[in-house]
Amino acid sequence: MSQLANLKVLVADDHFLIRQFVRNTLQESKITNVQTAADGNEAIDLVQKAYEAHQSYDIVFLDWNMPTISGLEVLSYFRAKPEYADTAFVMLTAESEQQNIMKAIKAGATSYIIKPVSPSDLGKKLIEINEWIKRKRQTTQVMNG
Repeated sequence: MSQLANLKVLVADDHFLIRQFVRNTLQESKITNVQTAADGNEAIDLVQKAYEAHQSYDIVFLDWNMPTISGLEVLSYFRAKPEYADTAFVMLTAESEQQNIMKAIKAGATSYIIKPVSPSDLGKKLIEINEWIKRKRQTTQVMNG
């Protein structure tokens, strides 16, 4: 799990308790650099500011149903920008219908986690997501090298 310790994570969810749960679970996985956003606008703002400061997020967890801008819209917004290609955008949502899952995957979601999620399942997903990030960054380095 220590390989996860360096990850920088944003949790965007309009429910305070969900944000706390995910943050606590991440901290149990030794991920201490966790910020939270209460809606889609705040998530977009934080992700862009982090990128501009050369401190991009590695993983952004997005709830589907948030006020102002949905998680799916946030996902689509960043997937349209090549500079966020190796950022993992993970839908963390109660939307469990197959068509919604497919919609999110088509829009570029790295992973799709259905709430409620147990800490152990979230931990397993984190390892998969981290592997995805490593593969993406190796590819990016090869292309830019």
